[in-house]
Amino acid sequence: MENFVESSASPSPYERIDPSTTRTFSELLFVHASADLYGADIALLQLISGLDRNRFRATVIVPYSGPLVGQLRSIGAEVIVYKNLPVLRRQYMNLRGLLRLSVSSARSARWLMGFIRRRDISVIQSNTLAVLISGGLAARLARRPHVWHVHEILTHPRIVALALATLSSALSTLVVANSQATAAHYRRTRIAGSTPVKTVPNGVDESRIGCGSGAALRRAVGAGPDDVVFTLIGRINRLKGHSIFLDAAESFVTQCTDNARFLIVGDSFAGQERLSEAVDGRIEASNKLRGRAIRLPHVADVADVYAASDAIVVPSVEPESFGLVAVEGMAAGLPVIASRIGALPEVVEDQRTGILIDPGRAPSLLAAMKVLSRSPTRRAAMGRAGRERYEKRFRVERYVKEFSGVYREITGVS
Repeated sequence: MENFVESSASPSPYERIDPSTTRTFSELLFVHASADLYGADIALLQLISGLDRNRFRATVIVPYSGPLVGQLRSIGAEVIVYKNLPVLRRQYMNLRGLLRLSVSSARSARWLMGFIRRRDISVIQSNTLAVLISGGLAARLARRPHVWHVHEILTHPRIVALALATLSSALSTLVVANSQATAAHYRRTRIAGSTPVKTVPNGVDESRIGCGSGAALRRAVGAGPDDVVFTLIGRINRLKGHSIFLDAAESFVTQCTDNARFLIVGDSFAGQERLSEAVDGRIEASNKLRGRAIRLPHVADVADVYAASDAIVVPSVEPESFGLVAVEGMAAGLPVIASRIGALPEVVEDQRTGILIDPGRAPSLLAAMKVLSRSPTRRAAMGRAGRERYEKRFRVERYVKEFSGVYREITGVS
């Protein structure tokens, strides 16, 4: 156990049984690339939380300790922090970095294979392409079924996208994509492979959304009762369109007499703090944004954020594989402004539950902001329609039910 840390303070609630005995449940092992609480982390947490514990028992391996660990343990999952688990990050996107990750993946797979055999794991699931091939290779060596849950539309570097799609397909019994857009991109990207690809849209647990009080946050951003608060929630990176959001916010303040405020919630990856600092610096340096816009660090309990908001903005400049924030916004009964890219058009119905905009174009976002700021009636109507769409398509119960069916089919356990 030299390569991982397992907290003795939170032992597994499940009694491990002898593999030779007959059992009626399936042991699931999730290999996950993060211990934070963003999109793919939340999707994993909600899946495990909803699984029938009489049928499925979950162990999760993560590369470091973070807020996800405590959340998983609180719902009865066993969590192992395996510090040598290789994870794809931008700083490794070079020949030397990829070679290091390849060697690390082989070593990690060997340890995982032993773990799978000792625990008599029924199904291994790699959660996101960023976790690389350790889980799939270990499953192949241990001769166990492997599910790869793909949460990203990876476009560049192209050679990395091709390699990960092809290898993940070769090492999987089934690939599950979190949207039709993700599935279509994955099929186009893999060079070869006939592994089935199934689409299971993520589900959202509305307990994350409800019962919040936004009064304190509205005061923090300087919003009065009649002000409209536009909110962007998400990891600060080049995908999410923070600069587009701030461009549009500055133009709004210049052109409009309507009172609006702008709220950003989220942090950058460790090692990329300069991105968060750039957002903060831009707000502070702008006479138009200072006092009207603020950025808050990542907030695990987002109910207050949604309660403080009048519209959610998802101005992504690269394809979103799902759009968790857009769905959460609809679940909260808020209109959503989202880029017409990736899976977001699958989530947001243009002009009904929100407004789709041209990706990367601040004028398009500005126009949508103007429309919503001027019409409380339209915001309310879109919020109601969004809530209805959430109820029909994105409830967490449907998500868990579909994944439970996947596990039962693969293992043969009814």
